[in-house]
Amino acid sequence: MIDKTFKDTNKTILYTLGVFLIFSLGYFLITLVIQINADTAQKNKLLAQQQQLVAVEKTIISNKVNRLATDLLYATDALALGDNGRGDYSDAEDHWLAFANRKMIYDQIRFIDVDGNEVIRVNYDENGATLTDSDDLQNKADRYYFTAGINLAQNQIYVSPLDLNKENDQIEQPIKPMIRLATPYYGARGQLLGLVVLNYTANDLLAQVEKIATASQGQVFMLNADGYWLYNSADPNRAWGFMYDNRLNDSFKTDFPEVWSTIQSQKNSTLTTTAGVFAYTNILTATELELDLHHTLAPGLGDWTMVSFIPATTPEGQLLTRSLAATMLLVLRNNLFAYLLILTLAVFAGVILTINQVKNDEIKYYSEYDAMTGVFNRRTGFEKLKQLYKNIEKNEKLVSVCFIDINGLKDVNDFLGHDAGDELIIAVTRGIQNNIRSNDFLARLGGDEFLIIFEGLDEAEAEAAWQRIVAEYEQINATENRRYLISASHGIETISGSSNEYIDSIINQADEKMYREKKILKKNLKIVRDYVPDDKAGSPE
Repeated sequence: MIDKTFKDTNKTILYTLGVFLIFSLGYFLITLVIQINADTAQKNKLLAQQQQLVAVEKTIISNKVNRLATDLLYATDALALGDNGRGDYSDAEDHWLAFANRKMIYDQIRFIDVDGNEVIRVNYDENGATLTDSDDLQNKADRYYFTAGINLAQNQIYVSPLDLNKENDQIEQPIKPMIRLATPYYGARGQLLGLVVLNYTANDLLAQVEKIATASQGQVFMLNADGYWLYNSADPNRAWGFMYDNRLNDSFKTDFPEVWSTIQSQKNSTLTTTAGVFAYTNILTATELELDLHHTLAPGLGDWTMVSFIPATTPEGQLLTRSLAATMLLVLRNNLFAYLLILTLAVFAGVILTINQVKNDEIKYYSEYDAMTGVFNRRTGFEKLKQLYKNIEKNEKLVSVCFIDINGLKDVNDFLGHDAGDELIIAVTRGIQNNIRSNDFLARLGGDEFLIIFEGLDEAEAEAAWQRIVAEYEQINATENRRYLISASHGIETISGSSNEYIDSIINQADEKMYREKKILKKNLKIVRDYVPDDKAGSPE
């Protein structure tokens, strides 16, 4: 009973595990596909937003620089219109003062002669535009923007790098981001007279970049050609590192060298790294700064790069950098309740399947085995014998059949009761099973008749096996105080590969031998012993 319960429990566990694995795997695959599709859609949306953001920033800055160049040309035209050729630039100065007050973004508007001397300088601050006195004008021949601008062709415009304004080699405080635009100025007879320079205060440009950056899911950087931050939404204090001797290593290219290397080779792309996802585009490239058919820009600032960076530590970054394994763990974690429910249903299904299997096993068992003895029944015994018979014909092997009939079963039933008769049948069965091989088998043909099939044994070898069985019966009879003797008659016939006899005929021959033996044994055999109760045994007569 315990063994059966243990086996049934094992079946329930196996069925439960099987059902749970099948349904949980199916559910897992479905939810994984749904999660992957949702993640992909969200990733594409995030990346598209970041790519659109850097594209908008690029458009804003490019348009801004083009407008600055147009303003420079206007200032140059105003100078030419106010130039009377006698060194009197009062009309041009009036135009520049009005222009500076209207624009409010130009720190200085200057005309510098070919020797680097300032001829006109309009300054602008919070109080408005003012004209610099001649005594305060300076020589700018050593400034990089003068050197670069004075050597340009007539229709070229120089655009300087974006940096911080310096006065007397000191960074002006508060800091003043500055871009300088310059173009050569020629007189009426075509002679080079000097350079017109606009000092553009780039605070409004950076303010526009910052405004767009607020729509980003991550961090927005604007980098110069050397990989330094011009704008850093995450930490504004890290901008302008190249302007300070003690911060020359404080740069994007130092923090993300591999990304910077990729940016140098691929000008517009999206890059996923362990640090996060970078969407970037180059801006202010030489090919993109096209002003009009008559003027070209000569940028000295190099390419800038606009970057949108989503760190891997943020929820958006985790989504964008999540591996398949991480997605699988997320699906499992998010569906724990569902798996618990599946497990509960699996346990219920496992119990139902076990009950059905037990019933089916019982049906199968009783269709193949004798309920009392546990050995094959008549139908199964004959089917197995037929299978062996076919193998005998193919392999030319021997099979011996032993027909058995229990002696005195009717007397035991009549005098001692059917319980004793059943006990006798079982004792005969156990004696046979204890003395045959694993490849031999026993079948109960019905009532007191049995059939032993000895595979590969001839008649003499089968007889030797039978004698071992008889010896066990005799030992039981001699050592156990049973009210009956265990005895059985037998008859053996051997089937060979060359035999043309039918199975039924061979079994009948074995049956005839058994009856001849039984007839001899019955003459002197008394199965039911004279019974003496234990409390009277040994008392005087």
